[in-house]
Amino acid sequence: MKKSIYILMTGILAISLLLSGCGATPTSNPPVSNPPAATNPPAATNAPAATNPPAATSAPAATNPPAATNTAAPAAASKVSGNLSFLSWYTQANFQPILDAFKAQYPDVVIDFQNVPTENDQYTQKLSLLANSGELPDVFYVQPPVTLMAKNNYVADISNLDAVKALPAGYTQSYTYANKVYAYAPDAWIGGVFYNKTLFSDNNLTEPKTWADFVNACKTFAAKGIKPISMSAQEIDDLVYWLHDTEVLSTDAGFDPKINTGETTFTQGYLAAFTTFKTDMLDTGYITKDMVGITDDQRFTEFATGKAAMTISGPWAIPTIKQKNPNIDLGIFPFVGSTADKSVTVGAVNVGIAISANTKNRPAAEAFINFIGSDAGLKLYQKMTGNFMAASNLDYTVDPVMEPMKAFAQSGKFAFPPIFWTYTSTLAPMIEKGTQEIVLGTTTPDQLVKDLDAKQAELTNQ
Repeated sequence: MKKSIYILMTGILAISLLLSGCGATPTSNPPVSNPPAATNPPAATNAPAATNPPAATSAPAATNPPAATNTAAPAAASKVSGNLSFLSWYTQANFQPILDAFKAQYPDVVIDFQNVPTENDQYTQKLSLLANSGELPDVFYVQPPVTLMAKNNYVADISNLDAVKALPAGYTQSYTYANKVYAYAPDAWIGGVFYNKTLFSDNNLTEPKTWADFVNACKTFAAKGIKPISMSAQEIDDLVYWLHDTEVLSTDAGFDPKINTGETTFTQGYLAAFTTFKTDMLDTGYITKDMVGITDDQRFTEFATGKAAMTISGPWAIPTIKQKNPNIDLGIFPFVGSTADKSVTVGAVNVGIAISANTKNRPAAEAFINFIGSDAGLKLYQKMTGNFMAASNLDYTVDPVMEPMKAFAQSGKFAFPPIFWTYTSTLAPMIEKGTQEIVLGTTTPDQLVKDLDAKQAELTNQ
């Protein structure tokens, strides 16, 4: 699920190095929810490959109400005019319906549209070169976190835009620095725990509402000779993030960014998750050593053919699962916590649109973002990305299996913590490898979090 994330993270390091001029600077733009190929944004019925989903996340906003679309009256078209330069993550062909609709409302604005492909880090390299030369376009896409670009005054504070204020905190958190929002992203991918409804029904089980329910289901299936959950080598740590999200982020959405500043540590936030993982999943035999050698295709085959009752993934996996078994009765539930109110699922906020701090046409730039945040703009934007949307009153279609996840997209109750770590391209693979080593018995939860904290300190003090 995450292999492509870490590959992309390594390439994205280049932008922070160029912006800072030194070799020990953290990443400024970790990966995002859309796949690298901007020419082929995900669609509701044509999602990314099952083995390599996009990634990035916002921390959950458990208490935040569902977002509404921006209903404020648009700026008077007669007051908004001039040229607006735009560096896009998406091709012009994909973005054209939005451009046409914006032009109809603001006929005096001329958009200078430029798309740079994301393959081989072309987009991030172009953005860094423009930033260093003082030639950033008026509006452009960025990836979370925005710490470095905000600190260096490359991006403008857009906290007061109507479109931004309409978003749940789970979305704005991804693009917040020093309590100010610097990019607008109204969409996200959402995943969860796929389960075989027939197997659950045949064993008198209902959809888990708490972690204890999930563990009980695992016990029931194991007793019947059915693998409770199928995991591939690179996905085993999803169970650790699950426990961290529900038990930590459900009550402290800003926990992981504080690892960067030393206010919190991996020991404080992850030791309990690793320990529960070992006690409830490994020591019980529900997670086994052979999983360290299983590929994504093998785990989807196990799940689709009924050899396993559950697996963790996102909408991109549905075509693969149904191709392997067209008759499977497929369901999905979120990451569930120790209590029912702590449910937080896996997901990622998309790339966001930022305004240059030195834009020459702030009115047009703000009008552009507010238009995308309007009813009409959001409908077009969702058609372009195919993602889940924050807006609660927006009518759009997803695969019927994923329908229950709309509520999590609207509330912002989803997370993928590594996106908030400054040194995620080093630390996230350490967690993946360390979790595998816990399974193999070559390290312990205590040792792994100590190693993570030591590496964090080492990187911070470089």
